[in-house]
Amino acid sequence: MKPEMATQLNLKIQRKWHELLARAEAPEWIREMIRHYRKTRKFRPQDLRRLLGNPNVGVEFGPNSSLADAIAQLAKGE
Repeated sequence: MKPEMATQLNLKIQRKWHELLARAEAPEWIREMIRHYRKTRKFRPQDLRRLLGNPNVGVEFGPNSSLADAIAQLAKGE
C-alpha cells in the first residue's frame, strides 16, 4: 500500500472512531459516579478502584511495549 493511501485510510479510521465515541453513552456506573461527585465533590473508593485499578499492583511499560500488547494483557486478565 502506498504511503498516501495508508494515511488516507488512517484518517478515515480515526474519523469513524471519533464518530463512534461521540455517539457512545456512558455506562450507568459512570453516570452514577458523576452524579455522586457533583453532589459531594468526592469520589467513592469503589469508583476510583474501578477507574484506576488496584493501587497495589504495578504497571510496567518499557521501550519495547506497545498499546496493543497492553490491551492484549488486559484482555487475558493479567
